[in-house]
Amino acid sequence: MTTNTLFECSLSPRFTDLDTWRHVNNSRIYQLHQEARMRAHLERFGPDAWFSDEVRLRPLRSTTQYRLVTWYGSDVQAQVRVLASEEDCYRVRSDLFQNGNHVGSQDCLMGAFNKHERVALPADVRDALAGMIAGEPEPLPDPGNRDVLQRAAEFPVTCQLTPRYGDLDVDAQRSEAALAQYMEQARYNAVRQLDFGGLGVLVASVDITFEHYRPSFDIMNLASTVNRIGNSSFVFTGYAANDKGMQATANSVMVVIDIASNRPVPIPAALRQQLENMMLHPAT
Repeated sequence: MTTNTLFECSLSPRFTDLDTWRHVNNSRIYQLHQEARMRAHLERFGPDAWFSDEVRLRPLRSTTQYRLVTWYGSDVQAQVRVLASEEDCYRVRSDLFQNGNHVGSQDCLMGAFNKHERVALPADVRDALAGMIAGEPEPLPDPGNRDVLQRAAEFPVTCQLTPRYGDLDVDAQRSEAALAQYMEQARYNAVRQLDFGGLGVLVASVDITFEHYRPSFDIMNLASTVNRIGNSSFVFTGYAANDKGMQATANSVMVVIDIASNRPVPIPAALRQQLENMMLHPAT
């Protein structure tokens, strides 16, 4: 039930949201969070708040947790809360549930842009958000990839992508959804080069930093590297950039699983060696 501090809605995964694993694709789950966030925004700011020719609200950073697989054929219930608000940004959390299970969450830091430059939140937005905040959130964790991104030119897995008309949003900017898909493609280019020896891999979380939303049809360069390796998980750091510089960066936590049980398993030595080969060599 929607209240002053909690917005709820129901969303339906589409057949076209499915991937080769026959469940809802990770980037499409991201879009479910985006849709829930937008519907909550419309509930508060009116039916025309989905577009703007002046100040535009866009994510600065989003951290998405993929808790359980989301399936086709059952609706997803979404809950949206405002966690915090400052002069030039605010935080929104969305949670997704399917068949009574908590399947995922997203913590999104939103900012305001005018002509592609950061500006303060409009006064009416700040005033409205002040009455919607529930609780005091923990600070966002440091992404822990700045040192690696300083060596972006050395990332071992690279490809190029031609932006499409469909990558623009209703305000003729690069869309949030497209940038999330670019980050998916950057990590998939690396995943498909790995031999998992009969094991599987799942995305546990994706932490995206959005540098800007400027539109361009210049070739995008996607790249990734393995940033960290644990017992049963590892982290890809990736980026999307063109001649104008970085547009988005991301950390993706990947978990190696036994396909039959769908449970995490230790990374085998052969796979660990492949992952180590995708790491940057120590700087000299």
